[in-house]
Amino acid sequence: MKFSPRELCTARQDLIDNIVEYFLSKKGIEALYIQGSVAAGSTDEFSDIDFRVVIQPDFYEQIISERFFAPRQWGKWLYNEWAGNSWVCVSHYKPYNKVDMLYFQSKALQPSPWYLLPTQVIYDPKDLLREVIQASEGLEFALDIGEVDRLISKGLAYAEEVYRRVMREEFFYAQSQLDSFRGIMMQLDDHFRNSPSSSGSGSASHFEQRGSQTLIKTLQLSYTQLDKQSLLNALGELLKIYQQQVVELHKTLSLPRDREVDLYWINTIFELCTTAR
Repeated sequence: MKFSPRELCTARQDLIDNIVEYFLSKKGIEALYIQGSVAAGSTDEFSDIDFRVVIQPDFYEQIISERFFAPRQWGKWLYNEWAGNSWVCVSHYKPYNKVDMLYFQSKALQPSPWYLLPTQVIYDPKDLLREVIQASEGLEFALDIGEVDRLISKGLAYAEEVYRRVMREEFFYAQSQLDSFRGIMMQLDDHFRNSPSSSGSGSASHFEQRGSQTLIKTLQLSYTQLDKQSLLNALGELLKIYQQQVVELHKTLSLPRDREVDLYWINTIFELCTTAR
């Protein structure tokens, strides 16, 4: 089976049109907008729809209660993904389309650097979006001190666990922990470049387009066969970049953690990787 680009793009636009028509028929809708590649004009046939709905507080619970049933009316619905957040529903459609739907109360519209990313405003009669976009000018993506502290700790823990599982020859588990370590490094790289992680939590989505070339190349080489030496070599190469990240974070931020302890443990794991046989 093969889908043509024209078929998928046409189906995506039909979905957008149907979603807009659906919400404009509902009471309590304050604003509708799209972000992501559709708003940026950089779609390909596999791009999904990042649709956002802003709702008056009095109507919010009612519309949220319909979030799993409403998508069935928008197109050739297949299924909804389970989402842990009550304000999210991700739906999938024939032939091969997806909608990421986020619901907000109007009071949740606060200045944020996310509103400086490409945003296609569809409906905004009270200029709520226009005002929040204007108020967001000059803001930057930045991790707070507590989040940086957490990311360093998690990075150390993932690296340590990779080594432990490799030495036990639990290679599947080691690879999963190695991937979590990669995610930490991507999120730190986003921090250095004032770039948003696609999911806000170190997502690999579109990282090839936004990441630093040094990290991208190292990440590419870190995907290896599931054997002891290959995994240890991959971890060792990643630790070199991670060490540079940690040094820079300690240099530029007043972190509530011991720099020497961090570097000691990175060096320890690196030496274990290079001496293991």
